[in-house]
Amino acid sequence: MRRLRLSVLCAVAAAALGVTTYLVAANSQHDHKSHAVAAKAGSGPLANATVSFGAWMTSPPLDRFPNVLPAPSANHHVIIPEVAQIKAGGTVNFIIAGLHQVVIYGGGKGPEDVNTGQLLTLPGLPPLIDDPTQRVYRGPDPRVLLPVLERVEVVHFAEPGTYLVICGVLPHFQEGMYGYVRVVP
Repeated sequence: MRRLRLSVLCAVAAAALGVTTYLVAANSQHDHKSHAVAAKAGSGPLANATVSFGAWMTSPPLDRFPNVLPAPSANHHVIIPEVAQIKAGGTVNFIIAGLHQVVIYGGGKGPEDVNTGQLLTLPGLPPLIDDPTQRVYRGPDPRVLLPVLERVEVVHFAEPGTYLVICGVLPHFQEGMYGYVRVVP
């Protein structure tokens, strides 16, 4: 009985080793292909762009130490540059300062096409736009990230086109916090 158990365990171990070896080899081949495609798109001119999504103001002086939440008026609700350009397969680094949500739409959607009547609300916090039409990316709910407001979201754009980028925080969008990512072939 003990030999049978040992034989079964050895057979299971050998099968597991074989499956693991196969999966590692298959994954390695897939990774090489993925890395080759990413390397082609992820290097050279227009492979990457950086966009500031909000900015802390210095006039009047702002002291955020010791890790206090500043008043909303201490944040400049802007997207800079207003138009970022990358090539297809490239990425945009959205550097987020403050209570902002990156929302991206494709398909030629303009700011006038955003349905600001579809909202996600939480008591005592600003509403978020919840328009799914032509939405290709939506970042996390910044209201639940409090008090950590700074972060970077890196978004990959595979297809050429012009993408509308908005702040999903309703009052910020209404103040004109939107811009574009132009993806060239």
